[in-house]
Order: sequence, then structure tokens, then C-alpha cells
Amino acid sequence: MLDRHEAHDDQNLGQNLPQRDAAPVVDRPVADREVPLPGMAAAEGPALVIHQWLDGETSEAEARRADAKQVDLWKMISTETEQRRRMTTPAYIAANIMAAIPEARTETKLATATAAATGAMVEPKSSNMMLMVVGVAMLALGVVIGQSIGKMF
Repeated sequence: MLDRHEAHDDQNLGQNLPQRDAAPVVDRPVADREVPLPGMAAAEGPALVIHQWLDGETSEAEARRADAKQVDLWKMISTETEQRRRMTTPAYIAANIMAAIPEARTETKLATATAAATGAMVEPKSSNMMLMVVGVAMLALGVVIGQSIGKMF
């Protein structure tokens, strides 16, 4: 099984599955490789084949020969995961949640959103001449401050 069950994985849509994890194990950094923990026996026999199949290292046919029940279980888990990943909250539930929020909080959020939207729409109008005047003023202020600091020491 080549699909990962991570919600943030946008490429996990059931298409191009063989290419998704195309990096060979040899090219992966050591931190990415599975390393057996000390004192824990590595999977052996049918469990090893199932693990290899889940990691995409062997075919489903080989995994079925090792343990068909485990393959069926993991296929069912994969199917259910795909179904649940595509579930969305119905609109009426979202509306009920929004209706349950106290009115004062809604008004505050609405006022904040309106203020932010209004502020984003207003564009400051400045000309090149205005920018040059502000720049010269800042330069003059810097020179005055520098001279006054120099006189102190």
C-alpha cells in the first residue's frame, strides 16, 4: 500500500500512487529509515511481508500469500480512511455552530473584520516629491542627533 494517511498530504488523492514515494530507500537520509529498537525483535515471517507491503516494498500478491486476513484488514482500513478524509461538515451543522456563538463575540469579530477590510481598501496617496521631502527630513534629523551625541562625548 503506497498511500500515506496524512491529511496535509495533498498528493494523496489516489492518483499517481507509484510515483508518490519514488525515492529509493538507499537515497533517503539515515534519519528517515526505519531502525529496529534495541531489545525488540524485528518482524519475522508473515508480519515482515505485511510490513513490507504496507511500506510499498513488495506486492499485494506476496502479502496475500503470507497473511490474507491482514491484507484484507489493511485494505478495509485504507478504504475507510479515504472515505473519512473526503467527509465534510454539512452546512446546517456549521450554521448551528455559528448560531450558538454568543452575539457579543460575533459583533466584535464583525467590527474587527469590517475595520480590517476598510483599512485594507484605503490606499495612501503619496507623490515622489512627498517621499523625497520625508527622506530629506529624516536625514537632517539623523545628522542633528549625531552631532548632539558627538558633543556629549
